[in-house]
Amino acid sequence: MAFSGPIFLCGTSRSGTTLLKGALDKSPRILISPETHYFDDLRVSLGPSKWSAPLSPAEERRVQDYFLALSHRPFGHQGNPEEGWMKRANLEARARALGGTPDDYFRAFCLEGCAQKDADIWGEKTPRHVFRLEEMLTLYPNAKAIFMLRDPRAVVASYRDWKDQGGFDFESDPEHRKALEDEHERTRRSYHPVTISLLWVAAARAASQAQHRFGPDRVRLQRYEVLCDRPEEELTKIFAWLGVDCPANPTEVAITNSSYEEHRAKGGFVRGAMDRWRKTVSQPELAVIERCCGSLLQSMGYESVQPQAAAWQTGRYYLTATPAIIRAAILNARRSGNMTQYLARRARLVLGR
Repeated sequence: MAFSGPIFLCGTSRSGTTLLKGALDKSPRILISPETHYFDDLRVSLGPSKWSAPLSPAEERRVQDYFLALSHRPFGHQGNPEEGWMKRANLEARARALGGTPDDYFRAFCLEGCAQKDADIWGEKTPRHVFRLEEMLTLYPNAKAIFMLRDPRAVVASYRDWKDQGGFDFESDPEHRKALEDEHERTRRSYHPVTISLLWVAAARAASQAQHRFGPDRVRLQRYEVLCDRPEEELTKIFAWLGVDCPANPTEVAITNSSYEEHRAKGGFVRGAMDRWRKTVSQPELAVIERCCGSLLQSMGYESVQPQAAAWQTGRYYLTATPAIIRAAILNARRSGNMTQYLARRARLVLGR
């Protein structure tokens, strides 16, 4: 039976999911929707009793506004549901035809994007959905998921150094600039090498557990470094794994949302991005990252660089870790449907449970 989707892209933040989305979207058959965070945000806040139940008018309006705002600006950028490209009537009609539940609205949002391209395989990209793969792959028994695995030292460096590199149309939407500045400030204040390292551990374990449960035919762990080193060869393998013909020139994708490279229409696969962290991350930071990741670093295929750092150089990171986690939880509270559940799920994975 031919694969008809959906495709879910996930990973740690700054792991290359946007790059892979661009490559998959080169296929005329595929449209990967941008980040919705639905399964870890709106769906959680609604509660299990609402996932497959009829909605009240007020609840339906809330769900519609959530998705329509995403057609205006990216998640977290304060989109206006009345100013996006997606029409409320079209979203409502498609969702109601599917059943009218919140889960149906999620699918309808993705399918509306497909309709714009006339694609027949839909998908969605939200990095932190790696923590919801069990629910997603159970809900969609034909779905496949790709987890982007990247060296945690590169992930930490990219998160630390992220800033806007262009690509947004501020002329037609000048207020977006302020929303982007707010997002940059949230990211900056959320950063801590211990926090990001532990999130990498949790995400890697979540992906490994999902692959163990659902099998490698449905869950693929994709090394970012291999994709950058041999993009054409690796993309051919990915499309074959999906059962979709590889398009011509799949590597001709834009550089989008990079921490280091300015936005441009082509050149997304930057080989230098693989090892840039070796020049930008200090020895104390490397020591902290490798200690937090522990044996998982090598089991995921990454070698230790044996960083040289004294206890007094790394101590401050451990002393400030707990306040940093609390600060990050407060700053990101509005981005999660249930912060207690959000933290608990990740903590269990960090502890190996």
